[in-house]
Amino acid sequence: MTPLQQLELDPNPTLPEFPNVQRVFHGNKSAPRLTDYRESLAVTSADSPRTVRVALAGCGVVGGGLVRLLHESAGATAARFGVRFDLTHVLVRDVSRERNLPIDPRLFTNDLDAFLTHDADVVIEAVGGDEPARTIASSALRRGKKVITANKQLVASHGDTLSALACENATGLDFGAAVGGSAPVISTLRDLVGASTPLSVRGILNGTSNYVISLLERGENIETALESARERGLAEADCSRDLDGSDATAKLAIIAWVTFGIPPARLQVRRTSLVPGLERLVRIAKLEGARLRLIGECAQLPGHRVAAAVEPVIVAADSAFGRTTLEENRVEADLGWGSPLSVSGPGAGGRPTAAALLSDLLRVSPPPNERGPGATQFVSVADPREHRWLIAGPIDAASLERASTAIGLRSERFIADGSDAAVITAPITWDSAERLIAALELLGAAPCVARFELGNEEEVVQ
Repeated sequence: MTPLQQLELDPNPTLPEFPNVQRVFHGNKSAPRLTDYRESLAVTSADSPRTVRVALAGCGVVGGGLVRLLHESAGATAARFGVRFDLTHVLVRDVSRERNLPIDPRLFTNDLDAFLTHDADVVIEAVGGDEPARTIASSALRRGKKVITANKQLVASHGDTLSALACENATGLDFGAAVGGSAPVISTLRDLVGASTPLSVRGILNGTSNYVISLLERGENIETALESARERGLAEADCSRDLDGSDATAKLAIIAWVTFGIPPARLQVRRTSLVPGLERLVRIAKLEGARLRLIGECAQLPGHRVAAAVEPVIVAADSAFGRTTLEENRVEADLGWGSPLSVSGPGAGGRPTAAALLSDLLRVSPPPNERGPGATQFVSVADPREHRWLIAGPIDAASLERASTAIGLRSERFIADGSDAAVITAPITWDSAERLIAALELLGAAPCVARFELGNEEEVVQ
């Protein structure tokens, strides 16, 4: 479902022109002073908590989860942080729908213009998609309001522009909830960048696909696994973005932006879908005593270059990623220490994401999204490294070996699995792997591919 279908709003709303806060201050000293959002969030004491007015756009799984969490945690939030959050407007598609939430139904509105001009200290965007999310975020930032979002598509497409808008208007843009669900991926990376730029960041970034893979490993078929994910609130009716790697790619773009300063829209990502062929890859990985995982990675190369990929990866069953099951996310940052710094937690579902939104809501200072002009400048490049690959299809092993030999592919061994066969290549570039994939497609073999990480082979960087 698209955002416009969710809200049934005018796709091209006429927006009022909001004055630039700094221009008003400097150009007209008699103009009324607008309150800095940090003053609104500044705490006093547990006995007299400060009230922060919150406008929420979207009240689906995530937005509704946040409403419940704000209600349940109100006492603890006031006692521990000296702040009380007051929901003032909630933008929804259907104001008459029964949501069973602890909130006055009169707060619901489907009037986008009224919502955009409503006076609140913080605007939380939980609509999803590009529009009207971008309009909501940019309008609030222009008015000096803090914006919080869990919308990875919005941040991946417009994050650097929105962050600049926040700086211009002395406010903040926070999106810790957009990556990792309950796992504090973005806040951890923000803290790291000030001390040391990671050599690489990689992880399982999509809880829905990891849940489906885990059920396939337990013997379920893909249809049953997807239905289970939907019943548990871990997947939308259309979960194609979860299975084809698009969702993880958006999250990786945000990670690369915070870690290396590469604008999200400029990150070159090699994206390989889990489907078709997911069940085949899971089965062959199990034959190898291994596990299949969808992993996103951005890694430093010599010359301040960064390579990025989102792809199926076959990992050791007893590895940290192999032990990450169901909807769990896990992200590892390699700082050149003996072992990577890692964070993990549920990465799908309304409640974990709502908890991450509340964490962002409690942040007082503007988040350090930009690395700054004095930091090392990195550029995004296509991945030139050589990896081992597992390439499989509904073809006999002899035909697969002939096809590999015909294109001069370096291979280590071949695997026969009933009517399927697979080859494990020697370390080769992605371009070389694509030659075999294309050859198998010409044979009608519908190949699937995964990076093969069993063993201790070294990557070759070109």
